[in-house]
Amino acid sequence: MEKKKKIHLRYLRHTTQVISYTVAMKFLILALTCAVAFGNVHIRKLFKDWSSEHGKIYSTNEEAINRYDIFTQNLDWINKRNAELEHMTVGLNQFADMTQEEFASIYLFPLNETDYRASVAENAVPQDPENIHIGGQCSTPVRNQGQCGSCWAFSASGSLDALLCLPNEGENSGWTSPQELVDCAESGCNGGWPANALKYYMNRGICKDSAYPYTGRKGSCGSSKCSMKGINGVSSCQDSGGGITKALSGNFVSICIDAGGLDFRFYKSGTFMPGVNCNHHSVNHAVLAVSVSGSNYRVKNSWGASWGSSGYFTMPAGVNCLGVNANPSVYPH
Repeated sequence: MEKKKKIHLRYLRHTTQVISYTVAMKFLILALTCAVAFGNVHIRKLFKDWSSEHGKIYSTNEEAINRYDIFTQNLDWINKRNAELEHMTVGLNQFADMTQEEFASIYLFPLNETDYRASVAENAVPQDPENIHIGGQCSTPVRNQGQCGSCWAFSASGSLDALLCLPNEGENSGWTSPQELVDCAESGCNGGWPANALKYYMNRGICKDSAYPYTGRKGSCGSSKCSMKGINGVSSCQDSGGGITKALSGNFVSICIDAGGLDFRFYKSGTFMPGVNCNHHSVNHAVLAVSVSGSNYRVKNSWGASWGSSGYFTMPAGVNCLGVNANPSVYPH
């Protein structure tokens, strides 16, 4: 009888342990389920707020679900990347519901660097480092090219904004017109060369943006309405040897870079670093260097003020970051 009682007690203890373990596992599974559910709720709210902020409207439920899935994948990458980076941060912006392939097909246009160097050699006078022409540094607000491959036009017209320092007599009147370039020079929304855009201004008049507003698509050329005097010429400079740094003492400089990495697409603050994300694969985007501070360039993009640091980014000078040294940079005089 005593032996049966001991066996029974051992059975009860074992059963109790099994029950306790089972209950504990159920609570663990429940906790994990709740955590996942909470995470999904949090991400769904984040996606909703982000969609509202950037004016995202999807035509079908299927498209909304697909964009949400892409958004969560990009968010996971952003969180992981921020844990790796030391000198830079990345974050959500208007491109967070796009795959890299979609983004590249709209905003990046691989440029033939050999052709670009030949274009600059024909169109621009090599910079004399001992006699930098002092143009101007009047800044204008960050602009948004939209879904038109017109970065080259914004880069070129931005350098002209600095040179001419147009009086601001009303909304947009202090800007030169990138639409004039889109309609009249190069390949419209299909990419182009800033050097050729500036060469265009040597032979024709210049329009204010208020007279020739941006539409984000190529139209018929209306250069006859552009009556401001053109520029005298174009200067070229190189990142190596401090050429861009010296030119920035009195000019804004149009530069071409590799903007193809996710680090650039989701850039938020800080600076790119050699050996980390300065890698160069193919030049595909034109931007505008506006100043140099210490050993870094401050550069203006044309993807709106919601991208990057209020539309700007920082990159190191003199180290061929993002492939800038592979191509001559240009500015008007």
